Amino acid sequence: MPTASRRTVTIYSVALILPLVLFAALQAAFSMRTVRAQIESTAMAQSREINALVDGQLRADQSALQVLSISQPLVERDWPAARRRAADIARLRPAWKNLILTDARTGREVWATHPGQPASQMRPWMSDVLGTGAEPPPFTGIVSTVPECPCVAINVPVLEAGSRRYVLTAEISPQMFQDILLQKAPAHSTSAIVDRNGLFIARTVAYPTKLGTPATHFVRDAIARSSRGLYPGVTYEGEKNYTAFETSALTGWSTHIAVKAELLSGPRLGSIILTGVAAIAALLLAFGIAAFAYRQSRLRRLEDARSAQSQKLAAVGQLAAGIAHDFNNLLMVIAGSLERISEKAQDPNLRRPIENALSASERGIMLIRQLLAFTRSQPLEIGAVDLMAILANLRGILQQSVGKTVSLTIEISPDARWVTTSGPQLEMALVNLAVNARDAMASGGVLDIRSRLSKGLPGCIDLDVSDTGEGMPKEVVDRAMEPFFTTKPLGKGTGLGLAQVFGVVSQSGGSVEIHSELGRGTTITLRFKAAESG
Repeated sequence: MPTASRRTVTIYSVALILPLVLFAALQAAFSMRTVRAQIESTAMAQSREINALVDGQLRADQSALQVLSISQPLVERDWPAARRRAADIARLRPAWKNLILTDARTGREVWATHPGQPASQMRPWMSDVLGTGAEPPPFTGIVSTVPECPCVAINVPVLEAGSRRYVLTAEISPQMFQDILLQKAPAHSTSAIVDRNGLFIARTVAYPTKLGTPATHFVRDAIARSSRGLYPGVTYEGEKNYTAFETSALTGWSTHIAVKAELLSGPRLGSIILTGVAAIAALLLAFGIAAFAYRQSRLRRLEDARSAQSQKLAAVGQLAAGIAHDFNNLLMVIAGSLERISEKAQDPNLRRPIENALSASERGIMLIRQLLAFTRSQPLEIGAVDLMAILANLRGILQQSVGKTVSLTIEISPDARWVTTSGPQLEMALVNLAVNARDAMASGGVLDIRSRLSKGLPGCIDLDVSDTGEGMPKEVVDRAMEPFFTTKPLGKGTGLGLAQVFGVVSQSGGSVEIHSELGRGTTITLRFKAAESG
């Protein structure tokens, strides 16, 4: 008999020797463990998803408030006009119950769309917002200053000569967070969103009476100990439960998903009893099933994280698209007017400022195009693009972009040469990546660009852009492709470079992956669909 056959017979013999009772015990025990792990994992995933949706909504409102903070009436300190403009915007956003402008130096309220108190008095919670730092906390918990509240507050600084002079605050109804919770929380569960002080922002049970009141000490103790996890407790209604929770890094708020205690306690007790009966065989089988469950849980967490990031980018992109279109129209009018003035200006002393203004308008239009590429609001002409030709023409510009201290290498594989995308937008994306790489290699290094067939993805081609720079931490990688997000100093970056890259590749039907380690450089992979040679 061949060796392989003898080995197979031996394996089957050993398997048949195992007592059927032990096998049944192991199967039952670990089925119970798997059920418990799935319940816990699902609850944690739901809390992360709700956090992501809440964060996305808050970022959209924060972006709208930032646009208002640089509006002309506020810049010119025309307070009546600024208040009217704020009231007009608030009418377009029903969740905004009040807009307040506060003097950051004195704490005095300059104006509010719904005053509710003498202007000379500081709102009770504003002292925490003003503090002593350079920036106010962007998000507070529950506050109550107008009849329509309790509300939550979003704060943005209004700058004067580069420093914070005023604080613009929007008091927002928690109802939209209540709607998110009711939509995403498990049916018939007691789930909640609480602020960093443990006050209810949303709750699936008794929301009108619990809004703005303290959560149970189980909730408050849990958020004081950790930013995420599972804890036992009892609700105000007397229901015993285990609650999965996770705290948002953006706001400090946390989402709590309660699971009835018997759903987890029963499987735990049964697992202990049956595992004892199964003895060594049960332990061996437990190891295999636990490894499988861990892998599945890890894959679910990764998928949940991708889904949350996509939802967050979609929320930001929806707001950015509308703003970008408006700004694009404004800049086009400004640029056209400047060109007409330039043609008729005879005074040489006026031509230089006019040319500077035209140059600034053109840069603004370019930034808007990058933003529109991210938001998919600007349709691209997609077709077959030759990477070898693109990079041959672009080599000089790329070398000039990275400077003499960075060595540029380009290697395009002949069988990974033709991709489906927009040629001009791809060129802009590569220049953006080169500039980012240069900034990450202040002391010089290597920028390597090469193409290859995607592993395990037939019909796809990867274009890797790698540098030997300082790398990025995970929290930066997670947000790198958001528009306006940048780690560069003020005035050194717009935060639109990687957003434009993401927009171009996404509209081409591809994807972008970032692999980075601190001190070991960064690789950004642009994945495209392969195209027929032109």
